[in-house]
Amino acid sequence: MLYRRVTKPRSSSIRVLNQSNIKLASCATIEMSEHAALEINRQDYIKTHERSTLYLGENAHLKLNGRFTMHGHSTIMVHKGATLKIGDNTYLNGGSIDCSHHISIGDDCAIADGVQIMDNSWHAVNSQIGGGEIEIGNNVWIATGAMILPEVKIGDGAIVAAGAVVTKDVPPRCMVAGVPAKVIK
Repeated sequence: MLYRRVTKPRSSSIRVLNQSNIKLASCATIEMSEHAALEINRQDYIKTHERSTLYLGENAHLKLNGRFTMHGHSTIMVHKGATLKIGDNTYLNGGSIDCSHHISIGDDCAIADGVQIMDNSWHAVNSQIGGGEIEIGNNVWIATGAMILPEVKIGDGAIVAAGAVVTKDVPPRCMVAGVPAKVIK
């Protein structure tokens, strides 16, 4: 059933290990570029009780432009009509991505355990507040427990320190830390 909604060249692959939870709702799609690979719960990174979750809501889209790995207890939720784009050689190591609009993650990104990336606050007081696109550049490292909130752009080569809460754009090749996150290097 999974492969009916996956557009992938013959050179691409999908590996799902350790009883991971995968759910594709009506008209949800996974689009993979040439030589792309989706690997969920790579065995050398997991304990037997950890499972990853991949959920694509109705008309949701996951676009992979290369190798992407979900380690351990990672969670990806792409809600109704939303699009998540992920570049080559990027991994999610026990964090979560909650996409209700549009999230773009570049090449060679490392997303650590406990990281939360969400483009919707899910508790808006009125319809004018609550969500917006997130763009994460290439070669970005997001450390343990950091949060990336809606309407944020993180530049190429940036580092988000452990526990940081990113509420504003991060310039390229800078390090941000704190709550809210501020440039420290």
